[in-house]
Amino acid sequence: MPEEQDITVTPEHSLNFDRAEAKISQFDLNAIEAAAQLAGGGDEIAALTVGGSLLQNSKVRKDVLSRGPDALFMVQDAQLEHALPKETALALASAAEKIGFDLLLFGEGSGDIYAQQVGLLTGELLKLPVINAVSHIQRDGDKIIVERTLEEDVEIIELTLPAVLCVTSDINVPRIPSMKAILGAG
Repeated sequence: MPEEQDITVTPEHSLNFDRAEAKISQFDLNAIEAAAQLAGGGDEIAALTVGGSLLQNSKVRKDVLSRGPDALFMVQDAQLEHALPKETALALASAAEKIGFDLLLFGEGSGDIYAQQVGLLTGELLKLPVINAVSHIQRDGDKIIVERTLEEDVEIIELTLPAVLCVTSDINVPRIPSMKAILGAG
C-alpha cells in the first residue's frame, strides 16, 4: 500500500500517488507475525500479495521477508493497482490455489479502505471455512483452535485445515526485524 503521508491532492481534486513509497499495511504486519508465531520455525511460511507497480519496491519485499516468511509470491498487474476487495480476493484465491496452502491468514482490513472484506471473500471463493476477528491462534495437530472476541463474549472455535482466518490488530505486536534479517532477506 502507498505511504499515506506521501499522497498528494492534485488541483483537479484527485489523488496523486507518484511520490508515495510502498509500505506494508499495519494490519498485514499482524497477519505476518501471527504466521511466524504459529509456525514456530517448523512450518514453511509464504507471503502472498497482489497489486500494481508498488510491488516492484525491493524495500517492501525485504521488509516482508525479514519478518519470517520463507517465500514471497507477488501477482503484479496494472489492473490491481487500486483494486476493490472483490478483484483483490479473486486474484489472491487464484494464486493461493496454484501455490497450495494449509492456512491463509489475513489482517482484519486493509490500510487504504479498511473494508474488512478481502479475507472473507477469498475464503468464500476457495469454499473454505473462514473466521474473522481472530484474537488468538493455537495449533493442535492437523487442527487449529482460534479465539475470537465479540462484544462481551469470547468464542473458541476448532477448525480442520485448510482454512482462512482474519486476525485482529491486537493478536500481537509485530516484531521489528533486525538489520541482519533485513540484509539477509531475498
